[in-house]
Amino acid sequence: MERREEYQGYVPEIIKEIVINDKNELLVKLIGDANPMYQYLYREAAGVYWDEDLKAFKSTPLKEWTASKWFFHIKDLVSSVLKVELLVDEKIEWVNVAEDEVNKIKKAMKGYSNQIE
Repeated sequence: MERREEYQGYVPEIIKEIVINDKNELLVKLIGDANPMYQYLYREAAGVYWDEDLKAFKSTPLKEWTASKWFFHIKDLVSSVLKVELLVDEKIEWVNVAEDEVNKIKKAMKGYSNQIE
């Protein structure tokens, strides 16, 4: 596994795809190999898990929360617990995510100063 350079004190991971799967779970898929230690995120009992096969963080099934609320929950939890900064760029793929939820995430991400230009 290649060594990632820290980004403002956090390990950067670039999101390649955001998906709502057939189980109605939100998946935040990463580019490249990810750290196997991400699997321990479940210990926080916050409804977010690491799927090693998919190289993705995933939510429990979407019920009361929207896709955008789950996305920011995942992003904040990964940042605070794993010290990993999830970054997005213009090439991100959206699969089965409602357009209004995509727009909410994109609009809010503009407020994050650490995003790839």
